[in-house]
Amino acid sequence: EAAEHLSTYAVLISILTLFQLMNFFSSGALHELELKPRDFPVGFVGLLVSPFVEASFSIFILLLIPFSISILCLLAKGGTHLATLLTFIGSGIGGTLTWIVARQNAHFCGTGPLIATYSYYLIVSGFFKDVNRDMILGGLCFVLYIFFMCLASDDVNMVCWEGVTICCLLGTGFGYYERHTEETDVVWNKKVPDDILCDEDEEGDYEAPEEINEEDM
Repeated sequence: EAAEHLSTYAVLISILTLFQLMNFFSSGALHELELKPRDFPVGFVGLLVSPFVEASFSIFILLLIPFSISILCLLAKGGTHLATLLTFIGSGIGGTLTWIVARQNAHFCGTGPLIATYSYYLIVSGFFKDVNRDMILGGLCFVLYIFFMCLASDDVNMVCWEGVTICCLLGTGFGYYERHTEETDVVWNKKVPDDILCDEDEEGDYEAPEEINEEDM
């Protein structure tokens, strides 16, 4: 199972690196397709590219640290299914909402929104399940993301903080929803104690009640 998680991680990192190389050798052509709020169709098409392309290799390498920690935690926690689902939530839903509400000059691109989604899911899920490791790693990933973005970004005002906030809320909401769903499953799947079962339930037989004779009435 660990080997499967590592192979999934390696494939994902390979895809990110490939996009970054394509952007580099095309003189930033892919980065020009980044998500531009309320710009249609080019700005909206950026939804397909923006989660994979950073503005520069330096930012890509720096953000690879919190991204790797968070995605490996997700793979260990819920496998490829959970990682894929949260990636769609962060990039797809988060990107669409950002396109609607963000500032016109905001840049929504790269792995930052995904890190925000992963991190807050880990924090919230770990909090409700009392898993300190998940909370600490989730918080560490988010702090590293903010630190590296402020360190490497030429213009912090251009960073799409609206998109980051939306993705944090999405990660929080999914973490809470998952916890609520698990609680419901526990209640419905709970075994009925033996002491409240009647004889018919225990034996699996059912005897119909005797018919009432009209003459006895």
